Amino acid sequence: MRPLPALVAAAVTVLGLGACDVDVSQDDDRAPVPAEVRAGLATLYAAGDTSPAVVAEAGCFADALTGRLTPAELVEAGIVGDDGRVVDAVPTLTVDVAGAWVDALDSCTPYVEVAARTLAARFDGRLDEASYAVCLGSTVAPDRVRAALVATLTGRYGTDPAVAELEAASGDCARSAISLG
Repeated sequence: MRPLPALVAAAVTVLGLGACDVDVSQDDDRAPVPAEVRAGLATLYAAGDTSPAVVAEAGCFADALTGRLTPAELVEAGIVGDDGRVVDAVPTLTVDVAGAWVDALDSCTPYVEVAARTLAARFDGRLDEASYAVCLGSTVAPDRVRAALVATLTGRYGTDPAVAELEAASGDCARSAISLG
């Protein structure tokens, strides 16, 4: 999964563009094909990263999410469009669907590991990935991380205390894990 700042950016985009995505024609409706949905979810997760670790996580996530939500639920949530394809960006989700999404993510790779890897890449190796992961994992309880991710996916990132807690801890841990040399 993308780190929290990317989820926030995605949520802002979704909220801003959500009203523009109205399918009036309904001519392209088709039932989702499970294998295509799985592949689409994996592609959405990987976001173009073809590294073996991310590809494996993406497949795991796709399997875990499709094990938690039916194709009909994925369509109703807006994750799969009326054309049967997975959308290009995660829409604002209901609490139940966001919970299933976060649980699917966590069943594959803990958020702190994904966040650490993502930030290490962003800082061109200057961030000590292990130090960041240990810091974040010991600073924010798993249930608070889950609450923050669910809040972000449901569009409550600006008002939810768990989001503020995770953002603050992420910043503090990144500052302590960055090598200035």
